[in-house]
Amino acid sequence: MGYWSIYFIVKLGLFYQGFIGFHWLPNLVFAIALLVPLANVTLQLLRKIIALPLGFSLLYYDSWLPPISRFFSQIDKVNGFDRAYLLELIGRFINVGVLVALAFLIIAFLFMRSRVRFASIAILGILCVPLIGQLSKAAHGIFAQTAQNDTQLLTGQDPAVLIKSFYTTQAAKQVRFSGIADSKVPFDVVFLHVCSLSWDDLDYVGEHNMPLLKRFDIVFRHFNSAASYSGPATLRLFHSNCGQLPHQQLYQNGAPRCNLFQNFKEAGFDVHGLLNHDGHFDQFASLVQGAAGIDAKLEDNHVAPVAMHSFDNVPIYEDLPLLTNWWNQQKSSDKPKVLYYNTISLHDGNRVPSLSSRKSLDTYKPRLDKLMSDFDQFISFLEVRNKPVVVILVPEHGAALRGDKMQISGMREIPNPNITLVPLAIKLVGFKGSLSKGQPNNQSNVASNQPLQIDQAVSYFALSTLLADFITDSPFVDTGGTPLAERINNLPSTTFVSENEDIVVMRSGNTYQLRSADGTWVDYLAKQ
Repeated sequence: MGYWSIYFIVKLGLFYQGFIGFHWLPNLVFAIALLVPLANVTLQLLRKIIALPLGFSLLYYDSWLPPISRFFSQIDKVNGFDRAYLLELIGRFINVGVLVALAFLIIAFLFMRSRVRFASIAILGILCVPLIGQLSKAAHGIFAQTAQNDTQLLTGQDPAVLIKSFYTTQAAKQVRFSGIADSKVPFDVVFLHVCSLSWDDLDYVGEHNMPLLKRFDIVFRHFNSAASYSGPATLRLFHSNCGQLPHQQLYQNGAPRCNLFQNFKEAGFDVHGLLNHDGHFDQFASLVQGAAGIDAKLEDNHVAPVAMHSFDNVPIYEDLPLLTNWWNQQKSSDKPKVLYYNTISLHDGNRVPSLSSRKSLDTYKPRLDKLMSDFDQFISFLEVRNKPVVVILVPEHGAALRGDKMQISGMREIPNPNITLVPLAIKLVGFKGSLSKGQPNNQSNVASNQPLQIDQAVSYFALSTLLADFITDSPFVDTGGTPLAERINNLPSTTFVSENEDIVVMRSGNTYQLRSADGTWVDYLAKQ
């Protein structure tokens, strides 16, 4: 088997360290094919020629990388990346520890191959994979616990059954907005839809309790954006008034009754859209403006100065001037307004002229601080206007700053909880009520410095449910209506299920399970 022994030993090491998966039968067949003695020189040469691409393909198949078909389907987008960003991405694949271990293994092989049968070690290691897997399951046991969510998931059940049950339950959910004529005090709504911001990202840069969040009245600690790419994450926000859909159904013509902004329109709001970029990448602007989105023309964003450039050299405009200028341009109207604002200021690969480093991982925290400062000033800007506004900070997904053994930093093919658990927060500008029973009126979180925390697992349907409640029972009446604490007590939970085109990650009890592109379910070790 020669050097192919190193190939299998290295793969086994990577497998047991969690860096790759291991398809046992294909690897066993490949190893046996390499071991079979061939007397014919031509056949030996032919085997060597065929083995190289087969070995590479099998390694790719065992890895957690997306199917090669997905890479080719995205090649046009990748071609748009500038050279510096491509080099940065390639550098993230280099793991010094793995390279050092590989070097030591090769040296050991060269010095000991005459005395140690490395081929036997490789075959024995492959044969032991299923046995060790069974022993591992036996050691951990089958832990069954009722999950505190709407589908009552049990660890140990067939995940294929659980995911089907989840979507059956979600399909029955729907909330409708009442008309603003029924509301005693109408209010405006601003959605701050932020690309690349998760709780884990905040923790990674030491901003888990960032000061801006203390200005909000409600903070969701376990809100699942359910997707790790902008397109599907945005469609999930637009579909908020119904339960969570499977990924493929997001791109079908959805019912208007499920569309968040269509519900706002029917309730009597004027809907507006604004981006701090041109929205050309992945046809994002078309998605937002289309019937499945806000169904309205986007506002002009060229009034603001350019703050940075994206990975494909597109201008990204400064957030605060964009938001304040839009607000100042609005003419008085009997109708309340709802603004969908999307910012990519935190996206991986952005280049900031004022920063010395061009590495996006180095520039993330400065960009985060600037964005949070802009939002903080925007809230102050709204407060002096003496008009009720609901401001909703709702990230699309995280930046995957930390990375893990399954995917490098910045890669988001696997929609794990470190990427899709995001800091959703709600600020009621002009709020005069109380956060909870017994609290005096006019005492908001600005005075108490303690926003209400929601620790249950929720997703977009909980947000729409709360907004429907605000429209029906305005929190901006002099008495404040129902205390906020009571409003959030009965918000609908949603089991953690996140997915992309090829991957599903689902929480089952106290563990996470991942369905790979080939339909196989495996345990996923996530930071909790």
